[in-house]
Amino acid sequence: MKREKIVDPWSIPLRRASLKGMGFTTEQIERPTIGVLNSWGENSPAAGQLDRLSKKIKLGIESAGGTPIEFAISSLCSAPAGGSRGASYCLAYRDVVADFVELMAEVNLFDGIVFTTVCDDVVPAHLMAAARVNIPSIIMLGGYMLPKIYKGKAYYLADVAMTYAKVRKKEISQEEFEEITDIVCGNFGACPIMGTGNTMGAIAETLGMTLPGNSTVSGSDPMIVRLAYQTGVQIMSLVKKEIKPSDLLTIKSFENAIRVFLALGGSTNALIHIPAIAAELDMEIPLSLFDSLSRQTPFLCNVKPAGKYTMKEFDEAGGLPALIEELSPLLHSNTMTVTGKTLLENVRGSRVFDREVILPISAPIAAEGAVAILTGNLAPNGAVVKTSGLRTQGLSKKGPAKVFDSEKEACEKLFKGKINRGDMVVIRYVGPKGDPGMRLTSRFLWFLSGMHLDETVTVISDGRFSGANRGGAVGHVSPEAAEGGPIAAVQDGDIIELNIPERKLELAVPEEEIKKRLNLWKPPQSKFNKGLLARISKTMLPVEKGAILRRSF
Repeated sequence: MKREKIVDPWSIPLRRASLKGMGFTTEQIERPTIGVLNSWGENSPAAGQLDRLSKKIKLGIESAGGTPIEFAISSLCSAPAGGSRGASYCLAYRDVVADFVELMAEVNLFDGIVFTTVCDDVVPAHLMAAARVNIPSIIMLGGYMLPKIYKGKAYYLADVAMTYAKVRKKEISQEEFEEITDIVCGNFGACPIMGTGNTMGAIAETLGMTLPGNSTVSGSDPMIVRLAYQTGVQIMSLVKKEIKPSDLLTIKSFENAIRVFLALGGSTNALIHIPAIAAELDMEIPLSLFDSLSRQTPFLCNVKPAGKYTMKEFDEAGGLPALIEELSPLLHSNTMTVTGKTLLENVRGSRVFDREVILPISAPIAAEGAVAILTGNLAPNGAVVKTSGLRTQGLSKKGPAKVFDSEKEACEKLFKGKINRGDMVVIRYVGPKGDPGMRLTSRFLWFLSGMHLDETVTVISDGRFSGANRGGAVGHVSPEAAEGGPIAAVQDGDIIELNIPERKLELAVPEEEIKKRLNLWKPPQSKFNKGLLARISKTMLPVEKGAILRRSF
């Protein structure tokens, strides 16, 4: 049913006159109207191809009997902010976009929406919006960048920070560093690794919100243009059959998505985004579910940053359809997708072409998934660690704390040689309230890697990390320091014990001493009293709740 029919008859002429003012004919207006969210912008190389894809989507909609109405809100990448205060806005982008899409869908009475999307916080933003508006919707992923080769090695954006550390150590020249920065973003799409953008693309496909295979096609592959056209055609089928996101986004489909994420060794940001998407449908995805599924799901994919290969080799090995087929004995077989078929019907006949990239379920890289949820007196409400890429000796550690109240301070000390092998580096006040906004605490980890310290120094933080994090760092410590969590009580020299097999994160300080320190602790005052950062500081929920902006007061 056209949503226009909910409008009082005497309001229809005004609506139609407005649409005719944009050049739409009576015949076009009487067809189902489909919002096409074009996320193109000159602010992110990941989104450079989305304008072209939007045009193909519109052609597909028209060919199937609908009328596309294009609107825009640019994609976002945190890289241009360079770790500055601007990066603190990125997580809240999800809520802002969901609000904007809700506004546009309701004002314009769209009968369906197609989202063009790419990159870290953008894909979850669009999934949140689709869940909230809950009209027929489909996600069109913009693909990944093909890796660029420099002196025989594949490079991508995060390598710039790692290479910067090599410049500081004089391992490479400034000239060579500049040459690398010239080539790391050589075409359009998300970084060509299983970072946050591609992790969330794989999750979107597993949830049934994209056409099959969309999450492992490069942004420069002609296939992605054909997929865009087919996506435009398919939204009309969803409208005709009145299939909504709530029909697809069920607890079983979320469990499937979590298992696929664990088998991929994906970004830990998924533990923030999945609960946030589910919350739009009044569903709760607790951290305990991630951990219980991780204990039952093998880690299968040898893909960067934890593995050896890029998204290009993953695609050539069969891509996500092949992985889903391999993992099928552990998945709910009857979850529905935007094709009108089940998830496993979509991948039937898919197979793995390279067993070095996608390993068999019978001989995995690791018997358990690539993430573990930790608890203990340092993280009563939980913390997350990515275990993919960790050597056995890295699973249990004990060492002295070196405490920093910002990532900037930690980086400065690192470059001055003040951080040593065996240190347990604590970076706090970078959580949802403490930052505020929980910008990525990425540079310190990248610099550690560039200085060859990432396997001997452990990072523990109430913040979040880039999807380019290879593993071993403990993030999302909750309650965060700004909320008076135990991490606020840690002092230099305190011994911290990390035991991943036992899922423990402990501060080796007597409980009475921790309580005494916290009694003397004073909460930091927010520096912001207007604008979005003020809203974030007052309303962003804890990380285990998806770090969404609270909607009730």
